[in-house]
Amino acid sequence: MSGYGKINLLGMLAMPVVATLAVVMMFGPRGDTMLSVFGMNIIPMLVGGLISALLLRRANKAGGAGRAVALWPTLVPAVVGIVWYLWDAFLPAELDPGRVYIAGPLYLLGLAIVMGPISWVTCWIVRSRRAG
Repeated sequence: MSGYGKINLLGMLAMPVVATLAVVMMFGPRGDTMLSVFGMNIIPMLVGGLISALLLRRANKAGGAGRAVALWPTLVPAVVGIVWYLWDAFLPAELDPGRVYIAGPLYLLGLAIVMGPISWVTCWIVRSRRAG
């Protein structure tokens, strides 16, 4: 596995772990809550990780051009999710403090899907500029 593959894997696992730690900070160490939050947050990260893996495979065939851009579908939702969950853990909402843990994965899934075509086009531009 290349260094970029390890970064992809780290991004896929870091966000659900941080979300689980944030839920522990808010609600205490409840096993059912921790498992459900981890499970809901791993789904968008698996989608983003798969898109990134496919883009990395294509970038490696093209001599490595665009490998950093290929990580966007994983890293952008991971960073947004980590900031979002930590923000809510330290400054929880007064009404319904757990709403973020239900809505967050849906928004992150949408972000990962949107980042896929953006990264694909950007990788294509980087590869074409390097070739030409």
